[in-house]
Amino acid sequence: MATIDEVSLENVLRRCGDFGRFQLIHFCFLCLLNFSSGMTGFYYVFGLASPLFRCRLPSTEWPNDNEYKSTNSSYQNAIVNLTALASECLDINGSVCNDFVFDRSIYGKTFTEEAQFVCDNRLKKTWISTVYEIGT
Repeated sequence: MATIDEVSLENVLRRCGDFGRFQLIHFCFLCLLNFSSGMTGFYYVFGLASPLFRCRLPSTEWPNDNEYKSTNSSYQNAIVNLTALASECLDINGSVCNDFVFDRSIYGKTFTEEAQFVCDNRLKKTWISTVYEIGT
C-alpha cells in the first residue's frame, strides 16, 4: 500500500524541485515587466515637469529675451522691474501672454516647454498624463 504524503509547502517544493535555471529565467522576465512599468511611470516626473516660467517680454522692451534669469545683474534688474507689472500668464500690458520663457536650470528642456502646457493649457498636460498612464 502506498503512503500518502502530508500536503505541506515543504513536500510540494521537494516534489517540484529546487530553484533552478527555468525558475531563474521566469523570475528575471517577471522583474523585467515590473522594471519597465516603473520606468514609464518615472518618465512623467521629468518629461512633463513644470519648470518656472514667465511671459516673454515684448521685443520693443527687450529684444533678445531667451533666458529666465540673466547672469548679467543689470539685465536681471531690468527683467525683474519689467515683469513685476505682469503675472505668469499676463504680459506687462495686461493682455494674455502667447510666448513664454522657461527656467532650464533644473530640468533642461521639457515637453511642457515645447508644447507650452502652461496657463490655459495646463489641463492638456493632465489629460496627456492620464492617457499615458492608462496606456501603460
